[in-house]
Amino acid sequence: MIPAAKETLMATKPKATQKPKPQTSDEWMMLEFEIQRLFDGAPVDEEQLFAGRSKEVNKMLQTVMERAKHVVLFGERGVGKTSLSNIFWKRYGTTLQSFIVARVQCGPHDDFSSVWIRGLEELKAMGISRGRPDYVNFDTNFTAITPSQVRRELQKINPNALPIIIFDEYDKVTDGDTKVLMANIVKELYDFAVHTTVIIVGVAENISELIADHASIGRALVDVPLHRMSESELREIIHQRIRQTPMTFSNDAIWTVVILSRGLPFFTQTLSKLAALNAIKTRRLNINNGDVAEAMKQFIEDTAVSFRDAYGEATRTNQKNNLKETLLACALAKSDDEGFFKAADLIEPLSAIMKDRRRIAHFEKHLRRFSGDDGGKILSRRGGDRQQMFRFADPMMQPYVIINGIQSGMIDEDAKNLLFQKEQREFAI
Repeated sequence: MIPAAKETLMATKPKATQKPKPQTSDEWMMLEFEIQRLFDGAPVDEEQLFAGRSKEVNKMLQTVMERAKHVVLFGERGVGKTSLSNIFWKRYGTTLQSFIVARVQCGPHDDFSSVWIRGLEELKAMGISRGRPDYVNFDTNFTAITPSQVRRELQKINPNALPIIIFDEYDKVTDGDTKVLMANIVKELYDFAVHTTVIIVGVAENISELIADHASIGRALVDVPLHRMSESELREIIHQRIRQTPMTFSNDAIWTVVILSRGLPFFTQTLSKLAALNAIKTRRLNINNGDVAEAMKQFIEDTAVSFRDAYGEATRTNQKNNLKETLLACALAKSDDEGFFKAADLIEPLSAIMKDRRRIAHFEKHLRRFSGDDGGKILSRRGGDRQQMFRFADPMMQPYVIINGIQSGMIDEDAKNLLFQKEQREFAI
């Protein structure tokens, strides 16, 4: 297994009120259901279950309070964009009853009219469900709609309301005209000081990938990039959830989950849930590293269809050229808060895996393969020839590669003891 946690790592925080240990089969089943609910990788609904994003929450709330400004929330997959957009307004949702929040799930077949007609319908429905039909006295009966028509309907909203329309997974919209028209509506709402806040959420490295001509509407937009979480923030995700149950995580189990997560909160939730469920099977309340090991096996089984083919395409070869080892080194390499690493960052982990000092020349072709068609573009690449950086195109592939590497024996215990430290040291090879 992965080496023990450092002594400075805190175990599960004390619970305000210790819940009793389940005694009957029904009580253990209820605990299992509670773990599923708390650690489900789907977006969370309660602020106390979403830790580590206070800066972004405050930035989005400030934008809503300023009115007439709008938010673009972007980042790579798995960093918690949907979860954040779900809960950021709930910090004051109980004291400010004027919040009316509508969510639109975007798709590849959407255009400007389809997303905005759904947005108006959802906003009206939410106002009515909150007992404030007077707040949302506007029309929704459209078969097509223009930016100016949207603006005129939103101007009918009661000025005491704080309306928010969230367009989630906006990166899936492929219609180019929609991105232009979305920029037009943002500008028009800003120019006319309409107090509805539009929040655009999507997978992207920058705003320009989501909205056209963003430079001309810079005053109306607040960009909120969402990066990978720190180790302390990932630990807080575990603490906030598990403390609501009678269960506890050992230091080592927390450390293992956090290190494997590579900054991705979705994976932290998933692996923690599987480990807790494994402990429940044997009627135990303390979750240890053995449970995490079983969770790793379960994760590989559960994601075999999703990741196996992509992994095979990237590493399949008739020659002995260490493609699997290089991809594992990519997953273990030190990276920035966006998940990007340089070729030089592979030297230390690959040297530990291969038990021989590696140089960039040993794996330069592998990186080209992984970021090209031959390797299924398992890595994305940015920068020029001399400043190239790489990251996994699907972030969840990264922990998959690590777990697969551990289970297949590509790294032994000595290598693990070096690779899974907070800072990679110089390896004595």
